[in-house]
Amino acid sequence: MLPRSRWLELRPLLKASSIVGLTVGGIGSWKTFSILSLTVPPIPWALLVFLVMFLLLGGPLAFVSSLCLVFLKLSDEQNDILGFLSLIGSVSILVVLPFFALAST
Repeated sequence: MLPRSRWLELRPLLKASSIVGLTVGGIGSWKTFSILSLTVPPIPWALLVFLVMFLLLGGPLAFVSSLCLVFLKLSDEQNDILGFLSLIGSVSILVVLPFFALAST
């Protein structure tokens, strides 16, 4: 049985955060995994920490928290936390997404 969507129960701000997280997080996750699958030379630790924090956690975090917002029945406080995580994850990947576009061309 498929889970029922809780879309109509969300407040407008959480709906907007969920939409942004699903679109940006989905694109960011796909681009992150496609770029990280390339063979790269050894990279310094600072660059590795940057890649893990912004690229790997930004897109998937926004995407998964947006899916949880839409499909899980949670309390208002838990919805607020997931909305915040979705927004922050999508903003962090939006900062890096233009560099993905440049790297893939």
